[in-house]
Amino acid sequence: MKFVYPEFLWAFGVLLIPVIIHLFNFRKYKVLYFSSLKFLQFVDQQTRSTQKLKHLLVLLARILAFSFLIIGFAQPYIPAAKDKSTGGKPVIAIYIDNSFSMSMKGTEGELISEAREMARKMITEASLDTRFMLVTNALSGIEQRLVTKVDALERLDKIEISSMVRNIADVLEWEKKVIQNEHDTKQKIGVKQFIIFSDFQKNSSDLTKLKADQESFYYPIKLKPIESSNIFIDSVWFTSPVQKIGENNELNVRVRNYGDQDLTNVELHLEVGTMKRDVFLDIPSNDKTLTIINFTEKNEGFKQGKVSINDKQFFFDDEYFFSYTVAKKANVLIINGENASNGIPLVYSLDNFYSVKEISQNSFTNELLLEKDLVIINGAKDITSGLGDDLAAYAKEGGSLALFPGEDLLPSSGWNSFLSTLKMPTLGTVFSEGVKIKEINFEDPFFKSVFEKNPENLNLPTVAKAYRTNTVNSSQSIGLIYLQNGSPLYLRSLGSFNVFLYTSSLSPAYGSFTSNALFSTILLRTAELSKRKLPLSLIIGTDSRFPIFSKLKNESPVHLKNKDIDFIPQTEIKGSITYLSLSGLEAVENLKSGTYSVMDESIKGVISLNYNRKESVIESYKKNEITALFEAQGIKNITLSEISEGQSLTKIDLEKPYEYWRRFIILALIFILIEIALLKFWKN
Repeated sequence: MKFVYPEFLWAFGVLLIPVIIHLFNFRKYKVLYFSSLKFLQFVDQQTRSTQKLKHLLVLLARILAFSFLIIGFAQPYIPAAKDKSTGGKPVIAIYIDNSFSMSMKGTEGELISEAREMARKMITEASLDTRFMLVTNALSGIEQRLVTKVDALERLDKIEISSMVRNIADVLEWEKKVIQNEHDTKQKIGVKQFIIFSDFQKNSSDLTKLKADQESFYYPIKLKPIESSNIFIDSVWFTSPVQKIGENNELNVRVRNYGDQDLTNVELHLEVGTMKRDVFLDIPSNDKTLTIINFTEKNEGFKQGKVSINDKQFFFDDEYFFSYTVAKKANVLIINGENASNGIPLVYSLDNFYSVKEISQNSFTNELLLEKDLVIINGAKDITSGLGDDLAAYAKEGGSLALFPGEDLLPSSGWNSFLSTLKMPTLGTVFSEGVKIKEINFEDPFFKSVFEKNPENLNLPTVAKAYRTNTVNSSQSIGLIYLQNGSPLYLRSLGSFNVFLYTSSLSPAYGSFTSNALFSTILLRTAELSKRKLPLSLIIGTDSRFPIFSKLKNESPVHLKNKDIDFIPQTEIKGSITYLSLSGLEAVENLKSGTYSVMDESIKGVISLNYNRKESVIESYKKNEITALFEAQGIKNITLSEISEGQSLTKIDLEKPYEYWRRFIILALIFILIEIALLKFWKN
């Protein structure tokens, strides 16, 4: 037998007081005079024997009453059969999955409500010496400690739905580390029991990461919704990389139906500024549908939109927010070398959308790169190390480069070192055999929507000479235009840089490429794909970052602000770009899906945030799968329950120690009543 509060046993010392009073009766006797004491002596002897017996019985009842009361307050118990620990307080770690999927409807309300009520019963029925760990997907500091029954019940009511998603295996390991730290530093821990309330979605419950545990006891409790179906907006994107005034915009919206029934006439509602539009979709079961909505922009500036559908079951993924900028212009910097072509600035001067600045190679300074969308090297025979480092840093920050070498490059020039840094093929010797243009890679996204259909009889320009390309292991590029000998004439990068390379020269001695319509086509398309774009939307809590290309006020922090929320995100400065981070618990707790203004003292842009669609695919593990996965990872002490008919009809018994304190309190009351009865009804 063990005691929850063994310190109460010191109260047994108080029992000496009634014993001392009984042994040393300090009652004073009064002398009375009688003529004959013979009869009185007989009566006195008889009365004293009776009183002595009465006093002994009263003393015994009193001692027993106090003894049982003391033992009752010490709360004796016999450890449960499974408790093989050598001592220490038992711990119950309760994890309540409070992700969005737990907001689905069960028989008796939302799944998270059912989980809270079941956890409340378990906490209430647990022994008083049990310590609790109440954990959600937040894994916050306040959850990183063991608490009493009262504290656990108080915190239980504060658990709400959150956009944070955690892997169950990661949560269990986090709980174990906290409990072990408590055991090592504060108090000895006895038996450990882990209770898991979740719907066990496959996307967020990678149980293969569980670690073997032969000592603890696990109670996975699967909560099952009434309906396991969902329709949701998966993603939104524009067909064209640039949105301009007066041009048609194609907005692509993909909607998924995760359910066993085909859906017809599902209403999809679009709002962009003051423009509203409804379309109706048919979505097959367990499939997706892509719809394209066309509209035209009438003015420039920051735009924000929202696409929404109606779903009766699951709501967090029924809206998708997005934002973009209708640009007034694109900024192009042309760095002219010794063999600069007049054709490049001429092409961009024909379209008012492009703001072009030309400089000579010797006049370049790093400040000229600020807020430039595209930098073009025009006919340079050499790339100095300083220029190459600045342009590589610019490309690393998201800027775009279009490279047109000059004539007769020297082997000692810095071109190849520069190209290697950009992970592009290097340039070799000049060749003039097989240099006729043979093929255009129309399948590449570069040419998407450039031609109405793939033309078969294009009037292709003449190329007289070109540079051999040497593909090294680190190069990451794809050819857009090929020559007859298989060498690429125009390439684009595939890696983290946005770089375009022309492998010949635009000088007349190298061909007549600049006089052909294909030349202006690739220049304009290169500029379109180089326009610095902000992401249409970001996911709250992920590692996605939002770039700010304009200068910020150093003394003013950046705010994300809408009518309800004002949040200061973490920032990171790389070169001339400031990146906003939306990862971490603070962002999850403070931000909601919607569109926010990015501002310091003035608005720098708009950003749209959406919740992670990870839980939108409602596919959960079955009972036998959960048990098998736990056992496969070396966890044998597992008791699985599935709640499909409501929590009130389900009783889950955790093995608890056998408690006796109530019995001792009852015995104490019985002996108090015996003492009262002896004093009141035993007459001398």
